[in-house]
Amino acid sequence: MTDEARMALVTAPARLVLLSNSELLDSALHQHLLDSPQFRLTRSNTLRPGLNDADLTLLDVGSFADADCQRLLRQLRDTPTALINAPAEQARRLLELHPWIKGVFYPNTSRTNFSRGVSVILEGGDWLPRALMEKLLGRYRQLTHASRAIDELSVREKQILALAGKGLSNAEIAARLHLSTHTIKSHIHNALGKLGASNRAQGASLVIGHVNEAGI
Repeated sequence: MTDEARMALVTAPARLVLLSNSELLDSALHQHLLDSPQFRLTRSNTLRPGLNDADLTLLDVGSFADADCQRLLRQLRDTPTALINAPAEQARRLLELHPWIKGVFYPNTSRTNFSRGVSVILEGGDWLPRALMEKLLGRYRQLTHASRAIDELSVREKQILALAGKGLSNAEIAARLHLSTHTIKSHIHNALGKLGASNRAQGASLVIGHVNEAGI
């Protein structure tokens, strides 16, 4: 390879793809990047062949229904991707489902923070608002604690809480398992203590997804 070819590769702008139906957002982002010739932004309203090769894909959450966002994110699994125009709560939920997402830009993201965030992501980092990171960390800690606590439950305690989570009363659970109502109450009390849960609904929500009645 010649020196000129090497120089061309070094100076080639990073390819950014905006998945969006909004011409207004496209125009705004181009304005944000006026002073950033190292980036080249193009917009598409569909994930056409070849777009997966982008250096960074910006998914406009406001342009797609939730099911479409989920589908696009699954298709972009191996492509550096950031959410843009994303409300905080929706961004948190999508990150929990797709933790490989590299960045989040809220609708009110400033020009400076946008270009800085894009640079950080292209350098291999993540760009997440601090409040969002704190929520995700809190959720991770909660799930970690719940997982450890569930491991401490007896098989019977898991079974009873799983049934409670399906809406069965203590009497109905007792009849199904051929136990007394008092025994069911005792198991639930002990299980809630181990989980640190304040009521049976909270305890059941922690257990469901980890166990199921048929597998116990």
